[in-house]
Amino acid sequence: MAATSAPKYTHSVVHAACCLLILFAICPKTEALRRFTPDDAKIAKELNRKAASADTTSYGQPVAELTTKLTSVDHFGSVQYSRNDTYSMRYILIWPETKPNASSPIYLFCAQEVTLPEASPGAGFYSALANSTGALQIWPEHRYYANSAPYTPTDQFAHFTIEQALVDHVELVLYVQNMFNLTTNPVIAIGSSYSGQLSSYLRMRYPDVIAGAISSSPTSFGCPGLGLDPSYDPYGFAKVATRTASSEGGSAAACPANVQKFFQTILSLGASASGRKTINTDMSLCSDSTLASDDDVQNLALYVQNQWTTAAQYNAPIADLGLAGVPAYRVRVACNYFKSTTLSTTQLLSNMVSALAVFNANTTTSNGCLDVTGATAEPEPEAPGTAEPPSVTTLDVSVASPEAEPEPNATPEPSSSDKFAYQVCNQDQTPVSFDGVTDMFFDFPFDLDANDKECVQQYGIHSQYNWAAYNFGLSAVRQSSNIFFTNGIYDPFVACGPTVNISATITAAVYEGCHAYDVGTPDPEDPPSVTAARNQGAALIAQWVKQYNTVKTQIPLSNAANMFDLSYSLGGYTQVVNDTLTGSTSFRDQQVLNSSASYSNSVAAMM
Repeated sequence: MAATSAPKYTHSVVHAACCLLILFAICPKTEALRRFTPDDAKIAKELNRKAASADTTSYGQPVAELTTKLTSVDHFGSVQYSRNDTYSMRYILIWPETKPNASSPIYLFCAQEVTLPEASPGAGFYSALANSTGALQIWPEHRYYANSAPYTPTDQFAHFTIEQALVDHVELVLYVQNMFNLTTNPVIAIGSSYSGQLSSYLRMRYPDVIAGAISSSPTSFGCPGLGLDPSYDPYGFAKVATRTASSEGGSAAACPANVQKFFQTILSLGASASGRKTINTDMSLCSDSTLASDDDVQNLALYVQNQWTTAAQYNAPIADLGLAGVPAYRVRVACNYFKSTTLSTTQLLSNMVSALAVFNANTTTSNGCLDVTGATAEPEPEAPGTAEPPSVTTLDVSVASPEAEPEPNATPEPSSSDKFAYQVCNQDQTPVSFDGVTDMFFDFPFDLDANDKECVQQYGIHSQYNWAAYNFGLSAVRQSSNIFFTNGIYDPFVACGPTVNISATITAAVYEGCHAYDVGTPDPEDPPSVTAARNQGAALIAQWVKQYNTVKTQIPLSNAANMFDLSYSLGGYTQVVNDTLTGSTSFRDQQVLNSSASYSNSVAAMM
């Protein structure tokens, strides 16, 4: 379909909005709106290339624009909004051709720990839902990633915190609302994985700005001290990965026992030079991956462990998710190499190589040997792998400015993975442990002191293990509402997210799928539970929008007016079970635990 021109209302209220925003001191200079780089031009070109496949709804063909907003580096310092204290935050707006009315929703797709193009603006179930309901979409880029990075060698990561990122989102929402004269429209925050944490945090901390939140596969509850009953289980991550590889996850029944035996075998053989030689031969390790020491053996074990947990995290019902050549239900396919209960040592080692090739689409064995260089011990949440090109028409952007000449001897900026590793060290810790008894791996408990020491050595900071508990613990959850948590049953990080309803307005759904799968584009192979989770999310958004539009006719706030009428019953929010383990209860038969206490934040209860 041919590209359309921008809606006439696009900048009709920019001048008026800036006049209003002066009161809040967040109006960017006009030139900041059109400061584009060659990278920006590439993004716009790609969006235009995909415009022919755009879907037209009753609201017209969606239109997108890439732009920037001058944003404060430090929202909490004594000097704010000076030109020396700002950076250009990139974001994309996607709107229907028909102008939103006074009750149309605004969908805020929370920033991810990747660059803006990698976040795939305009892709996924909720973007399509926005197009079909006439919603304006806002896709910001997270501070310190790509062009939205106030990073300098002297600043480093001084203002790289979740608190700062949350205010970035709030300011952007208020700015866009004023720009388009949509100041009374309900805003729904949507995110997955890390951005799913942000969406729920935004609703908890800024309920007057955010009317509701969709939070897919967050790890918000994956830390101690939250006040949950039962408390977070650091071994839950490994237990779920084991369940995914078991018959309950649709895999060969003997798979967990054989994988566990593999780890026992290499750790035993690796204690001697002759044993390491056997491993090198039977696993066809490449020359730069051969084992020569105990540390090498440990790194190999950690590498294999990480491959299995990551495969469980993305054990999708469709093929090619995240990497072309990876089959549907990748863990099941890999477990086919471990069907037998009588595998020899040589077969255990060689079959593991074949299993790993399934996870990596043969990329680690493309040279005829197994390359395990770059092994990592800590599995971390990753961005959703269901991204597809956005189906939108884009506005033309101004000609890109020339590439800036790099400064002589400039300190190279850290990679996106290094930046997220810093965030994990600082505020986003999810301690996970393995014991080799209740899971199919080996004894590898989380060592708080060692981890903290590594964070100090790497980034010069101590881990804030209790940050989530202090800022968004049970007391914060109890006082919130209108949050929908979703998790895939195969994803080990389901151990870190709510799996049962917390209250009548803070609900959860678990579906047959992997990490953040429900926010992706629907596929004919999707299990019914995935479709049900998406439908539930869509229905809740419609309900929140209706509630907000009803309440705003009475008082100029979001449904904070209802905050004092909510009661909560405490239960096992993050309970994860595993049929493969002794004493476990089937997930399908899991019942909400009896309340250990009943709380109400009604006005009467507070007196």
